[in-house]
Amino acid sequence: MKKVFLLAFTLMVCFSFNANSQSYHRLSGGQPYDIFYIVKPAYFQAYGDDFTKNYVSGFGANIALEYQFQEAKVGVGVEMGYSFIEGNSYKIKYLPRKHVKNLSQFPLTIYANYYLHNQETYFSFLDRLKPYVGIGFGAIWGVYDYSLSNEENKDYDSFGYYLREYEGQGGIRLGILPRAGLLFAIDNHAFGFEVGFQHYFKSDRLEKQQQFSYGLTYIYVID
Repeated sequence: MKKVFLLAFTLMVCFSFNANSQSYHRLSGGQPYDIFYIVKPAYFQAYGDDFTKNYVSGFGANIALEYQFQEAKVGVGVEMGYSFIEGNSYKIKYLPRKHVKNLSQFPLTIYANYYLHNQETYFSFLDRLKPYVGIGFGAIWGVYDYSLSNEENKDYDSFGYYLREYEGQGGIRLGILPRAGLLFAIDNHAFGFEVGFQHYFKSDRLEKQQQFSYGLTYIYVID
């Protein structure tokens, strides 16, 4: 799986350098566009009735490549990354505390952003602001511990129930990822923040996953 992500990112970079060999970027119809190289570290908070039984919060980062079409104020891109989510725990009287194994995930997302303001000058502070809303569609891979949410994983006794060591499931789920953010642009760089909600659908024995993300954004702009 890691080799697939590395190959995809290499192809993205190669394609970008080929596009940058021109003195400027324009579509066949003459409309201008920019190329964004993006890094987004983020904090994740588990949400909902299912995911919060096993996991709490964590952190991660994505790298992305985006093409922004200036006249349409629309950017389309692809991002991939890594996220670490801390496992939950549960204590039954007289028994050891049960710790769910921590979670490592590898998301891959295709997305589109709509920029509410596309600056044409940099003469004032407001000119440099770039708010946006977007939607992503992606897949995520991970190995999950469902010890606290799987009823079949509980052995009942006089204390209530005893939790077994581990209930693991692995695989890929598809999801939908709305987001919103604000950028501050300075020449070939932009800085900002982004908030998002990730909803990954149930797949076979993989439970539904929902989480909020709060992250920073750095963009290197090739215009």
